[in-house]
Amino acid sequence: MLLNKYVIGLMSVALLLSACQHKKKGGFTVDAEYKNADKLSMLAGPISYAYLLEVPYGKEQAPVILDSIKLTGNNGHISLSGMARAQQVYELVFGNNALAVPLVNDAADINVSVDLGKRDDFYEIKGSEASSQLKDLITFFGKKNFEMEQNMAQLDSLKGAHAPDSTILAATNKKNSAIQDLNTYLRQFINTNNNPTLCALALGWSSRSFSKEEFESSLGNLTKKFPDNMTLKGLKEDYEHQLSQMDQKGDSTWVGRQAPALTLPDTEGRLVSLASYKGKYLLVDFWASWCGPCRAENPNVVQAYSEFKNKNFAILGVSLDKEKDAWLEAIKSDKLTWTHVSDLKFWQSKAVEVFQFNGIPFNILIDPQGKIIAQGLRGDDLESKLKQVLN
Repeated sequence: MLLNKYVIGLMSVALLLSACQHKKKGGFTVDAEYKNADKLSMLAGPISYAYLLEVPYGKEQAPVILDSIKLTGNNGHISLSGMARAQQVYELVFGNNALAVPLVNDAADINVSVDLGKRDDFYEIKGSEASSQLKDLITFFGKKNFEMEQNMAQLDSLKGAHAPDSTILAATNKKNSAIQDLNTYLRQFINTNNNPTLCALALGWSSRSFSKEEFESSLGNLTKKFPDNMTLKGLKEDYEHQLSQMDQKGDSTWVGRQAPALTLPDTEGRLVSLASYKGKYLLVDFWASWCGPCRAENPNVVQAYSEFKNKNFAILGVSLDKEKDAWLEAIKSDKLTWTHVSDLKFWQSKAVEVFQFNGIPFNILIDPQGKIIAQGLRGDDLESKLKQVLN
């Protein structure tokens, strides 16, 4: 994940009930058997109503109340209905969003059994294949995403504690493995599932772990396969809007362009220019000692350098540090044995002015003729690209 100067979120939807508007009933029905409402009330306060919400995708729209019903006891049966313009995601919500059951309206009648006294695996769905698949998707994604975040947090902790290199390398490999497992599952789901709404959700969640190239390719394939799906349209609009914002901020692609001139002092104060590497493949790696994601990525860069340094390949580290001692200590601690430069001006660095990036870690790969052939290479993507051009 980039350490950005601004935050982008693809899947943030707030359930602001006070901002909702009522819509006409009809179209599909959700029949629910519920129990143990008193147990949920003990945790979340009185649970008086249940709501059927339409969850729009894109443009940060608030959910819309399609129907509501008063609960008459701790155990009971309720029926809610809604007008469906197209297939998309809905939620059966108990109380003020105390507990929510996600649904997809792929059937006219959906049956739900809910145990309000449970926090995990608290509902079952019949009559809606897409809703059952959505439950499985949420369960598996939640588990794998939790594992990935745990591994990332553990790696950050180890680096902060200056753990041995072997321990950090093992933690890095574990983190990379968790990301790969998550991506493999999402990739298979997106490529094989025939429900466009579920594919769109899976793709939206993949935005954190897929490479930019894979995300864009998957988005393009899905929008061609399901051109009329509202959720996919919302995802595409959100992504294009974010790209537009990034372009306005100067975060546009460098691929296919000649590398601009850049000269900065190295650790000894000697000036080093990009042009001096002409004739070699050069990875220009923008990072900083204070950047946690950069430090987490460094073992991958070290591994790539070790594998390809004797194949007409070099790395130039460009730091956005402010303090020279911290910069030098990070170079030593992370065993970054290539040339490093910095003007120690933080985000006011000449490097930022020239390359117009808004987040680190960031890198570009330059061919022997000075042309930029890739950017933003991390983890497996870095090794894959280097194997492609150097073997």
